[in-house]
Amino acid sequence: MRLLLCLSITWCLHLFTSTGASAEERSINLGELPLLFADDSGISSKSGVTRTIHPAKQSTTPVLQADKFWEGDRVYIHGSVYPDESSGGFRMWYLTRQEAIPNIKDIAVPGFRRNRYDVVLYATSRDGITWEKPVLNLHAFAGSKANNIVFDLHSPSVLLDKHETDPAKRWKMLGYFGGDYYAAVSPDGLKWTSYPDKKPIFPEGDNISLAQDPTTGDYLAYHRLHATIRGTSRRTVWLSRSKDFATWSKAELTFAPDEADDDWITEPKQRTEVNNMSVLPHAAGYLGFPAIFRVTAPDRKNLSPEGKSIPFPKGQSPTDGYIDVQLITSADGLHWQRTEPRVPVIARGAPGGFDAGTILSVSSTAVHVGDETWMYYTGLTTSHGGALPEKRNAIGRAVWRRHGFASLDAKDAIGSVQTIPLHLTSTRLIINAATGKHGLVRIATLEANGSPIPGLSLDESSGLREDATQWEASWKSGATVPTDRPVRILIELKNAKLFSLAAIAGKPS
Repeated sequence: MRLLLCLSITWCLHLFTSTGASAEERSINLGELPLLFADDSGISSKSGVTRTIHPAKQSTTPVLQADKFWEGDRVYIHGSVYPDESSGGFRMWYLTRQEAIPNIKDIAVPGFRRNRYDVVLYATSRDGITWEKPVLNLHAFAGSKANNIVFDLHSPSVLLDKHETDPAKRWKMLGYFGGDYYAAVSPDGLKWTSYPDKKPIFPEGDNISLAQDPTTGDYLAYHRLHATIRGTSRRTVWLSRSKDFATWSKAELTFAPDEADDDWITEPKQRTEVNNMSVLPHAAGYLGFPAIFRVTAPDRKNLSPEGKSIPFPKGQSPTDGYIDVQLITSADGLHWQRTEPRVPVIARGAPGGFDAGTILSVSSTAVHVGDETWMYYTGLTTSHGGALPEKRNAIGRAVWRRHGFASLDAKDAIGSVQTIPLHLTSTRLIINAATGKHGLVRIATLEANGSPIPGLSLDESSGLREDATQWEASWKSGATVPTDRPVRILIELKNAKLFSLAAIAGKPS
């Protein structure tokens, strides 16, 4: 496996450590947040299986695009999507940049930060495909509050904080304005207040994505800063942490392009950068979705007919190139490994499509509905540095099998996967796997030391012989998995793919 640029000797040693069990092997909680198999962070041992990374199926048309006066000519999904707990539908926070709207200085929302006139917008949907833009009557644009405007930051990343005890701060947001990062809180996701005040939480940057440690509740801010990599200044991803959403740690470089990322380069000054990165937690670690930016034409100049350098038109970047999204993994949220091969999991679309030129950004959340997992992304019709009006931004939807970013696969020969010790929060052990012709998945539960538990052996497993995203493991003995001590789960596969494990108290969604 190719490794990232090592930021410290400790990290390098960590990446070369084998998966085998040891006296100091960690244990983790397993509940509704599933254990995924994109890396070995939750695995003690495995044999006879290979890992497959699965690209998403992407929408061929946008699910949301700019069609309101206050949205100008583009919308982005630097923001987040959550299930709506009250209606059963979905809620989206997205972004527009209003700088190209005629007379924007005169009609912008009073009291909002201006600069490039970034505003956060809100939409709802019953099915995740057709989105409505409700009239919220919160902020006046062009003299009218009949719009869906909720706040005033770039790359707004929204978090529903289930660890928060103060109802006024149940929803949290990080975003960017004028060179610095800012925070806000809300009781309902609609009425936002700067937090802890209107001052920046930390300086410098552009794009940002907010995640949360599912165990400690700590806040993780993945934000973009430039770093010198192999002699060249590049966009990279840095991590700042907070326990209270007010005081943040000094940023640490967490993900940067390595030498293999530059293999495509043919001309001087071309380079690979990381435009931004969304991060999703799972039971044993994190998945990262870096937007890999192949800069084909850096530092371009816009020349007048007389040959003089002039500013680029609003909405056009001097840096050109193409972006798609890959998958990386981490056990701790700081040190990352690449998945191989380095295939796009959200790829640029077909020529002429709304996302043909660039995948600019990905939502900071995933939505799990039935047998599917959804993420939303910003698609551009042109390359990053394309010019208006040819350049259009719209929002698309990427769909995987439920938790289906990666799988461990066995063919005709039997394969096996044994987890690290797990503290199960429920006796209902849920398996996400697919079997082929004559395929079979069997489950055993072992003590933390690897010894068998009577009644929970492979031979007594009822076995899975079909494709099921939420199959409840059972045994002929009628025994159930222990929840009073850590145990290991042993999965045996033949002609099958294993995607995830979970322990769910209620009925699977």
